[in-house]
Amino acid sequence: MSDLMVPKGPVLFEEGFREGLGEWVHEGGGKVEIARPGVMLLDCTGSQQGGVGTQAFCRRDFPDGIALEYDLLVKQSNGLVITFFAMRGLRGEDALTELPPRAGRFGDYVGEDAPMRSYHVSVSRYDDQGVHTGVSNVRRNPGCHLVSQGPDLCQEIGRSYHVTIIKDGRQCQVAVDGRVAHDFVDPDELPDEIPGGGKLGFRAIGSLVLAEVSGLRVRALR
Repeated sequence: MSDLMVPKGPVLFEEGFREGLGEWVHEGGGKVEIARPGVMLLDCTGSQQGGVGTQAFCRRDFPDGIALEYDLLVKQSNGLVITFFAMRGLRGEDALTELPPRAGRFGDYVGEDAPMRSYHVSVSRYDDQGVHTGVSNVRRNPGCHLVSQGPDLCQEIGRSYHVTIIKDGRQCQVAVDGRVAHDFVDPDELPDEIPGGGKLGFRAIGSLVLAEVSGLRVRALR
């Protein structure tokens, strides 16, 4: 693994989760709420993997060439947490306002027929019974194509982790507490174009997942 890239550009967005969730859209089931000042909670209770999850997407579009940073604390993980980035319609549409409504099932976002492209990374990756699955994956959509598999560095329940996601054209990195878990260059072997800029957001899915997100910041790499 190479060293984590250091962003040197301006801060594009900071979310302190203190003024409500006006910048966020909740899709699917469960609850998305301010758990306490500074913390957004995703509560997915009573679902199952592949079913209707709890999604929170930022309303803003972000360019390519960014570093996304946030703190993640998973309080219960009979399931997993997914971060979407570079999410946009196949024809450049706004993924939240210009595409058909979604019910919150995974296939709505990543299926072969999903009308959007994106990358997503899974962490705190447990099954519905609370057994860890052993790895963290990065996939490219539509089609849920595996582009990187690495260690899951967010396994400890009740511990806060600092997650960094770098998106720079074909290169992506994912790090936890400064340790790089994924570092890959998309081979660009699929017929669709590589995801560029777009939306970012989170998905909690499983029989019982309680995940807290705080301290979110997006910064340009240059």
